[in-house]
Amino acid sequence: MALTDPLQSRTTDFQASTTDYTAGEEPWNKNIKGYVIDPLSTETNTYICDWDKWHGIYRNVAELRSTIDVWSRWIVGKKLLMDKNTEKSVSRIKGNGKDTFRQILMNIKRTSKIGGDCFAEKIKDKAGRLINLKILDPGTIQINADNFGIIKNYEQVSSKEILRKVLNKWEPDEIFHLSNERIADEIHGIPEAEKLQKMIKIRHQGMDDYTVVLHRYGKPTFFYEANTDDDTELEHIRTTINNAVKNFENVITPKGTLNNIERTSVPHYSIPDPMPWFKFLRSYFTESSNVPDLIRGKSDEVSLAAGKLNYLGYKEKIEMEQIEYSEQIKAQLGLEIGFEAPVDIDIEEMANKTDSKQKNV
Repeated sequence: MALTDPLQSRTTDFQASTTDYTAGEEPWNKNIKGYVIDPLSTETNTYICDWDKWHGIYRNVAELRSTIDVWSRWIVGKKLLMDKNTEKSVSRIKGNGKDTFRQILMNIKRTSKIGGDCFAEKIKDKAGRLINLKILDPGTIQINADNFGIIKNYEQVSSKEILRKVLNKWEPDEIFHLSNERIADEIHGIPEAEKLQKMIKIRHQGMDDYTVVLHRYGKPTFFYEANTDDDTELEHIRTTINNAVKNFENVITPKGTLNNIERTSVPHYSIPDPMPWFKFLRSYFTESSNVPDLIRGKSDEVSLAAGKLNYLGYKEKIEMEQIEYSEQIKAQLGLEIGFEAPVDIDIEEMANKTDSKQKNV
């Protein structure tokens, strides 16, 4: 028989199979070569934000919402820096009628980070003075540029319809337009969630899967083999068992009613510990979002030295964005407004003061 014939033995040839490779085509390079990152061009003529998508991610993903909110609050700060004349001018700007100017600036910054862009209509009186800023729905604003990439107008369109209708139109100087991290010749900004969405999906998929695993520990699935095929009797058994489980009661059945009961659950230690993976994803999210865990309120794993470095690095980024925001306000609104820089903190000095207080107590 061929399957047991010693003459059918063969010798491998590692020398030829492991060394005769063309550079870059080795087996261990196949997966890397097959991993393709999609190219992405820039929009230079017409663009409309996919606001529903990015807004949905922001509203439903807690860590992303926390990141964008705390980032925007740090940029705008507690107080706007301006002279008395500017303060008097902006005091009449009420947004939707209930906003303060600081809240409007906060909303603009946060919206631009969520969807990449924020648009606010500049409303002026007969003398040409700015009397209000009305934030618009980014998902309905279409940016139109000429062949040289220069924005020529903004249009509000009925985006919910197949055939879009132009509802309103503005010249460039009639709209306050703030873009988030605009790049190259694009006429729009980049949503913060764009670089994070794949990681968010991976993390939440893992959490959902592990939730099912934990659920199976506490509530396993049972298979009951009933000694009948009558539909009425089977339904009665099903109802009895379900009510017993629901009300944490016992079930007593006549002998022979149930032939066999099998329990299915996830055996203990049968899956890898997911916590290191979740911690890695959280750390990767933090690095990618540019907002340290310490700033978002999680500091249990941060040393004093690391916390100080994280704060100083984040403070530098905030100050740069504050400068850029002030420049846009000056260029588009003609208002000289600054933002309070994050406070300088000597964490070591604070720690010493805390230790001293504890010793005195």
